[in-house]
Amino acid sequence: MSLKIGRVPRKYALWVLALVLMAGFVYWGRRNLDKILTLEPLYVGLCFVCTVGIGVISALKWRVALRSIGEVDAAHFGSLLYYFMFGRAVGLVLPMDASDFGVRTMSLKLNHSVSIGRASYSVYMDRTFDLVVAGLFLVPSILSIVGTIEPVTGLWLMAACFAFGLMSFTFWGRPTMIVIVFIFHQLFKAVCKIPWIDKRVDPDAERKLFAERDYGAVAAPLFLLSCAKFFLTAMRFVTIGMAMGVTLGAAKLLLFVPAAQFAALFALTPGGMGIADWSWSALLIKIGADETMIVPYLISLRVVISLSIIVLAAFSRLLYRKPSQEGA
Repeated sequence: MSLKIGRVPRKYALWVLALVLMAGFVYWGRRNLDKILTLEPLYVGLCFVCTVGIGVISALKWRVALRSIGEVDAAHFGSLLYYFMFGRAVGLVLPMDASDFGVRTMSLKLNHSVSIGRASYSVYMDRTFDLVVAGLFLVPSILSIVGTIEPVTGLWLMAACFAFGLMSFTFWGRPTMIVIVFIFHQLFKAVCKIPWIDKRVDPDAERKLFAERDYGAVAAPLFLLSCAKFFLTAMRFVTIGMAMGVTLGAAKLLLFVPAAQFAALFALTPGGMGIADWSWSALLIKIGADETMIVPYLISLRVVISLSIIVLAAFSRLLYRKPSQEGA
């Protein structure tokens, strides 16, 4: 009995932390929660469309990454879309990034006989380019948030960062990808030292599967797809802001997103609850948001996106193909 009692707090610690932080967050904005009921349906629908676009782009990116390592027919596009949306749905109740990576990797491993090394690499490549794009836009984001530059200047700087990134991945794609692949191998070797995994995976054998492949050709497509995904992610913030009548402006919200994405990396609670909300609130206050609107705005954003993910996860199940059906 004592063992069970000792394990329960650790097992549910992140959930307890998330609920405590969210309770405090809701209490802070309790006077304006009725604003959630005033959302304009048109803009809520546009937010849903953006989520659809994010899912489609992510499945396309994942497919490009798989083909770059020779897994041309690893999985049907509909199956990849379903795995992505299911991973996102699981991320609503578990730590988001870990659940997304785990669900997608194991889906390929168990359902399509893709080696654990290749499966994890394909997801790593998808997520890494998202991080690269957010990192490129982080400088103009921070400069704008702290008030060093005006929003219009920040947008021009973001455009310059995009041009630099596109040129780099187009003309220097191969050396850039060598660095990215090297980092993956170091991380993979570290993961393979975990007791349960080290008996099931041979890192040296997995490494040979990647030998003598040129990944440079996929660098620019992955970068462009990640940029498109970033834009749709930013538009979700904008559309919910418009649905609620938040008057910050699209430029400020667009520049807010890169910093918000990096803040969310440290949100280890289920769905990022509490940690992401409080950190985003601080950033919104910094860019001049009406404090009375922040809580209803972020709760509305969370609810609309969560419902969109659940609906799309259920719908994408209809597009899923069993491995035996993929050749049909």
